Amino acid sequence: MCAEVMDHDDALLRIGLFSRLTSISVRMLRHYQEQGVLEPARTDPFTGHRFYTSAQLTRAHWIVRLRDAGLPVSEIGEVLAHRGDPERLRSLMSSHARRLAGQRARLEEMSAAFDRISTYLEESTMEIDIRRTHLPAMTVASLRRVLPRYSDEGELWQEISELMSRAGIVMSDPPLCGATFLDPEYRDSDVDVEVWERVAEPFTAVSPLECRELPACEVIMGTLRGGYDGMPEVCTAIGTHIAAHGLRTGPMFNIYRVGPAQDPDPTSWITDVCFPVEP
Repeated sequence: MCAEVMDHDDALLRIGLFSRLTSISVRMLRHYQEQGVLEPARTDPFTGHRFYTSAQLTRAHWIVRLRDAGLPVSEIGEVLAHRGDPERLRSLMSSHARRLAGQRARLEEMSAAFDRISTYLEESTMEIDIRRTHLPAMTVASLRRVLPRYSDEGELWQEISELMSRAGIVMSDPPLCGATFLDPEYRDSDVDVEVWERVAEPFTAVSPLECRELPACEVIMGTLRGGYDGMPEVCTAIGTHIAAHGLRTGPMFNIYRVGPAQDPDPTSWITDVCFPVEP
């Protein structure tokens, strides 16, 4: 074998040939060495050249498969270290499958947002009525949780509906429900959300469901008619009003007059976006 591809003394593959045979760049081979995932069989102490055995080709090809499946380097090393432990392997792969599902959902959200860009580029024709109004006090059943994201609000609605039904709690007539966003700022994750439904009369609370009396308050309110894609326009109009009048406001909350539970057609939804006015 010529010296360009093999080391005569140890019959090892030079890093360039090993790279070609495994479809792993030399740069990544060096990175895998640094991470302890795939270390050369020998490194020349004088030249620094790296050499690999032919037996390491199989490990390298497994690394490529796991890399292409999106596993991070740290988990690739753990998978390879536990190939003889089926239970641990199932746990690792299940965890990655859940991560991929989340990434897939996020990509679908991004794709949908991209498709809406053409609409956003056009001048908005939405008529938004921003007003200061008084909301009377009301008794509500409430459920508060820290959610992974705002889009997980639906899980709270399902839970509060089941809890109220199980406890025999009677909603008000007409019904009224909403969600309060208790973080002082927008958050990308770990969001503090409370959903609530107005009830006909106070009830004995059983955790995690609470019976609360929401005090009367003055709010700046803007009504969104249609899907929640129009929320930025309503919030812009509300923010303009708050700034123009030098107001201080409390946590934002939505009142869902008509929502997905009443009508699956987003064009029929009616949401009052509210900011309570502080003294």
